[in-house]
Amino acid sequence: MSTAEIILTAILFLCSAVLAVLGVRQLQCKGYCFNNAYIFASEKEREQMDKKPYYKQSGVVFLMLAAMLLVNCIHVVVKLDWLFCVSMAIMGAAIVYAVVSSVKTSKKNK
Repeated sequence: MSTAEIILTAILFLCSAVLAVLGVRQLQCKGYCFNNAYIFASEKEREQMDKKPYYKQSGVVFLMLAAMLLVNCIHVVVKLDWLFCVSMAIMGAAIVYAVVSSVKTSKKNK
């Protein structure tokens, strides 16, 4: 492994670990809720809203992104090209999950 690959692996692993910690904390409903519906809500709306679905959505997406970065990290180390496809599949699943859960949550709130 070259120095660049070692540095890239370390950065990918560190980012994956940070996202995993954020994801777990979001699933525990702890810390700031990193969800657009919560971020762009007014103070009055934030007090009245049920934050649990927004925490869950953010937590699941963060964990999926952590998994994607971890697969990319492994891809850099073992150089198996099919791992890139796995990484893109995880990214696609995260996008689909975010859209579908947003639609479900907005329908529930109406």
